[in-house]
Amino acid sequence: MKESLTRRTFVKGAGVSAAGAAIAGVLASCSQNTGEEAEEMENLEASHEIAEKPEVEEQEYFCTCSWSCSFCQYRVFVRDGNISHMLPREDFDYRTCLKGRARIQRTYSEARVQYPMKRKTYSVEDPHPENRGNDEWEQITWDEAGDMIAQKWAQVEADFGPLANTYYQGCGSQGSLNGNAGLIMRLFNATGCTKWDYSFDTATNAGLTRGGIQWFDQSEPQDFVNSDYILLMGANPVGAQIQMWKFIADAQEAGAKLVCVDPVFSPTVAKADKWIPVKPGTDPALYLGLIKKFIDEETFVKDFVLNYTCAPYLVKNSDGMYLRGSEYQDEPLHVGPPFWVTGLPTEIDPIMVWDEKEGKPACFDECENPAWSCPDENYTTAWDLFVDHIQEYTLDKVMEITGISEEDFNFLYDVLQPEHKVAHYINFGSGAYENGLHAAYALCTLIAMSANFGEPGRSVGGFDAMYGNFFGHALTAPSNGKTFSSITWLDACNIMDSGELNGEPYPIKTMIQSHGGLIGGSVNSDRTKESFLRKLEQYVVIDPFMTDSARWADIILPACDTYEYEDVVPLSHEHNVRISEKCIEPLYEAKVDSEIARFLGEKMGLADAVCDVTDDDWWKGTFDDVQAAVDNGITMDTLRENKIMRYVSEFPYIGNKDYKNFITETGRIMFYTEAPAPRTPSTLDIVSIAEREKMPTYFENKIAGEHSEYAAEFPLVMISHRNPSRVHMTHFMKDWARDVMPDPILFVNPEDAKAAGVEDGQDILITSTVGQCVMKCVYHNGMRPGMTVYNKGYAENETKFGSQGAITTDYCDPYAVNCSFFDNRIKIEPWTEQ
Repeated sequence: MKESLTRRTFVKGAGVSAAGAAIAGVLASCSQNTGEEAEEMENLEASHEIAEKPEVEEQEYFCTCSWSCSFCQYRVFVRDGNISHMLPREDFDYRTCLKGRARIQRTYSEARVQYPMKRKTYSVEDPHPENRGNDEWEQITWDEAGDMIAQKWAQVEADFGPLANTYYQGCGSQGSLNGNAGLIMRLFNATGCTKWDYSFDTATNAGLTRGGIQWFDQSEPQDFVNSDYILLMGANPVGAQIQMWKFIADAQEAGAKLVCVDPVFSPTVAKADKWIPVKPGTDPALYLGLIKKFIDEETFVKDFVLNYTCAPYLVKNSDGMYLRGSEYQDEPLHVGPPFWVTGLPTEIDPIMVWDEKEGKPACFDECENPAWSCPDENYTTAWDLFVDHIQEYTLDKVMEITGISEEDFNFLYDVLQPEHKVAHYINFGSGAYENGLHAAYALCTLIAMSANFGEPGRSVGGFDAMYGNFFGHALTAPSNGKTFSSITWLDACNIMDSGELNGEPYPIKTMIQSHGGLIGGSVNSDRTKESFLRKLEQYVVIDPFMTDSARWADIILPACDTYEYEDVVPLSHEHNVRISEKCIEPLYEAKVDSEIARFLGEKMGLADAVCDVTDDDWWKGTFDDVQAAVDNGITMDTLRENKIMRYVSEFPYIGNKDYKNFITETGRIMFYTEAPAPRTPSTLDIVSIAEREKMPTYFENKIAGEHSEYAAEFPLVMISHRNPSRVHMTHFMKDWARDVMPDPILFVNPEDAKAAGVEDGQDILITSTVGQCVMKCVYHNGMRPGMTVYNKGYAENETKFGSQGAITTDYCDPYAVNCSFFDNRIKIEPWTEQ
């Protein structure tokens, strides 16, 4: 190599072409014959023989993907200051997929933001919002950018109060210090601003939490081999979490049967032993029908339901609230179950049950003879209320709603019998509808019927990002004592339009965005642009790449990519924490996220509250405040030495042993909630549907439902698959991952395509209730007529017209407060490029 591709030599390159030449130069420098042209070089990723015989000195580092698919750790090799190639860890269960391997090209991509920029027509005094999105930029210094941001935030706070300044973040990086919950949170807490809750992928966990199943306490995937059945619901790990597939395949080889409940014949379904197709968005009805059959045939585990669910709790007929000890007999507070975050005990006002032996109410945690029913006309047990509630979910009704056959319904019922050890592998699919919270809420009760918890082979989980969620965050609270106010993003346009929140003035003037894409990453991007971004007085984006959101910014700040800083990734499939080592110096003028937080803290006059925390302080808090880390000797020094460390001794870990970790007030699974609360406050109407929320129920989705008011004009339901070549929009730039799937496609049943005059492989115009997008039509016989599926994650520069973000509705359930990515209807027609 004639010249090292350091930050200085990159900056000296010719703008956009520099990064493209960089990756070619890096790969060329690592070939056996360096005299050949770069495009003729054999890629080191395809040849371990070359990789094991370097011609120049190289350094090896251990890095961890901080995406929420698998958090794989692998070996990265650096030569002459540049990343040359990567190899898997030989002692590691996971193998880096194409998404992870393509990170090399991402790092050197011409999509990198090289230096701070502002839109040419922007100034603090005259922002010219009409020019947002015109992609015309000029380079500025970090100091100039920081001064403009600090000046505007100070002015807005003085004129309108701190809440008029806002912050939006996604989940683009899960690192402890530099990730979305890292030091950047300390900065925005210190401002006392408004933080937008991104409100996606939350309904499933909200429903599980209401029911009492802790997603943070799932069994590790190595336990799948102990299951008789692995039941996948709302999940497609081959596409979304490919690293999990190894453990599912191991379980199949060990004799477990894989059953997929899915409206689409997916890549995962192709590997299954049994596919049960259902109509999209009807999962709650299926679960409630199965529960009814368990109760009708008395095959449920009676001891578990009576003693580990809310079944015997007394509900007052007068107001639908539970009868409490303090109300009935002036009972003092009792010791409740430990709070799962801290492990500390709680205090509860005990709920009463009917003591069958004594013939009167008694505290649930002291009664040895709780009754299923109550003879006192003033009270009804939660069990009797629920049994009455589910009577409408007859087999005929469930088959009509879900489209499931009687044979498949009975097969699923047989699989779920208590004698079978079932791994319930769930993900976000069922939660992406308006009724998604109720799918998870009903599932809690269904699993309770078989007491499928707490021993090898019996588990509830699937999504990996929850282990280790309690590491770090201790120092996100700034020393000035302030904190931000969190509001759902799904209310942002409403608040901007009205200038109010719940009847009170709530002006919104600025926004800083980091760690994720708003445009395309959330819903209804056309409305986001025109009703929100266009009306801001300042919009700042912090990102390593020129994303769709960055193109709409007034000011762009270049952040470092993963290989340019050290961090700890605490989230995992397993109970361990992993280091991600710094491999190269930051490229261009990019700064590490924690450095950006400190930089803005100083500019905003918050140095005393933000910058008083060093990296060493952060690491000390990350581990010293977690008892599991202390018990297992995990410090930053030991982690740097070992690269990966486990914080529980049991392997594989089995969740919810002894039924101790149900995360409700009383430590029991709940199917009756006396006062249901929304996941997060909003302006949405929760009063009119409050009664519906008390017990898991099925209601037809407003848009995707068969009887929707939109069905006539928009005859096709549209859902999405996680694109197997990217995590959300991570590979919109030219790289290996994008090469595999370069075009956005819509899978359409041939009957629907022909009815619309659309041919296989043809570009089609997709029109939804809120926007438009052009994709390529691909015939798919593996789904019923009336529904379509697209691979999500394509940016606006990858579509010929419109965008995927523009065709998803921002309508949502007021209690889940979650982006309903699947609750959409569309019509299709041939498209001819203008």
